[in-house]
Amino acid sequence: MSIQVEDVSDSRKKVTVLIEAAEIANEQKKLIGQFSLQARIPGFRPGKAPAAMILRKYGKDVEEELKRKVISTAYDMVNKEDSIKIYNIVDLQEGDIELGKNASIEFTVDLEPEIELPEYKGIAVTVPEVAVTDEEIEESIYTLRSQRADFVEKEDPAAESDYVQLGYEGFLDGQELSEFIADQPLLSKQSSTWEEAGTESADFPGLAKELVGLKKGDEKEITVEFPDDFRVEDLQSKSVQYKINVTEVREKKLPEIDEEFLKAMNLETEDQLKDNIKGDLTNRKESESNQIKREQIMNFLVEKSEFALPQSAVDGESGRILQGMLQQQTQAQEAQDDPEAAMAGMREEADKEASRRVKINLILNKLAEIEKIQPEDRDFQAMIFQEAMYTQQKPEQIAKEIRKDQGRLRSMHESILINKTLDFLVEQSTVSETIQQLEEENK
Repeated sequence: MSIQVEDVSDSRKKVTVLIEAAEIANEQKKLIGQFSLQARIPGFRPGKAPAAMILRKYGKDVEEELKRKVISTAYDMVNKEDSIKIYNIVDLQEGDIELGKNASIEFTVDLEPEIELPEYKGIAVTVPEVAVTDEEIEESIYTLRSQRADFVEKEDPAAESDYVQLGYEGFLDGQELSEFIADQPLLSKQSSTWEEAGTESADFPGLAKELVGLKKGDEKEITVEFPDDFRVEDLQSKSVQYKINVTEVREKKLPEIDEEFLKAMNLETEDQLKDNIKGDLTNRKESESNQIKREQIMNFLVEKSEFALPQSAVDGESGRILQGMLQQQTQAQEAQDDPEAAMAGMREEADKEASRRVKINLILNKLAEIEKIQPEDRDFQAMIFQEAMYTQQKPEQIAKEIRKDQGRLRSMHESILINKTLDFLVEQSTVSETIQQLEEENK
């Protein structure tokens, strides 16, 4: 048995294992002996039946087992080669494996990359200060009150934050806008819709601010200048005239922060409300800060590490990313205009992101191996409880399902390992400056 190795790329090799006919014959002889021990042939004790009789009765089974055995032996030989560390088998060509003939088994394999890690302890990161201002607390209280607001009809003109019921129709160069953008009725013509006066969240730019000062029964003509990067290409850089008619105005009445308001949130005082909000905002900012650290650490590791990626891993990850992009239809409008160009663009984007993800995962797995980071039972339990809360299932049921699904179990293992390794790197990182400090220095 001998091996020939051919380079396909920096990360891929074609390995051919040559097996002589005598080796195959010897392997078949061993198999016949094993079958003979299990065979029940009249007139012969186990292990004593002639080889020819065993082959007549179990010939197909012996042939299939011989192929499996020879291929397995060939793979073991490849795996023992010091120069070949298999990441994934991309292709297998088994050729003809029969008695009296030499066999040639061809493996195309992606190699485990040789990763030289940069100094990963003490990576410098820049994060914002985790500080909650009084203004942020007041904004959150305003949002809570807005969620419980009443909207009372009024005859006076609309003020900012009032809600206006209106109809409108757009015209471009004197023609109805619907003729140009038939698939965008929110931008061309509406008989009745609601908008918040004075905000920036209207269906198109400039509409909401024009509603301030209008009252029930008012009509008005306005001109909207669409920016050159507007989401609808046919309206980019266009000047459109709209006819507006107001049918109702409602004033937003915020509830007082009284006993009833606080009781609805199981609180007794306004100070408790502010403390709760401050705690929630602090937790959110700490989570955001931690994510910023993670992103900067991953960017550092990607930038400082150079090695050939297993192409099969990149292709698999790229396929999953592309499938997600298609499901979300993030480029639906572009796809309608030029489907081939849109698909090519999405594939390029998916390949780029896949290469980055595979590289990060390989680096983090290498780090986990060096630092002896491993998922523990409590990590799996925490993940199961988190999923149980999200899906409203019993943790025991989820655990039972996972035990039956090895793929899902491997995915959980990988996710926990990556997150624990990132947590380790965050703990080891050095916070160099805060964004606030940088802004003060640049003034």
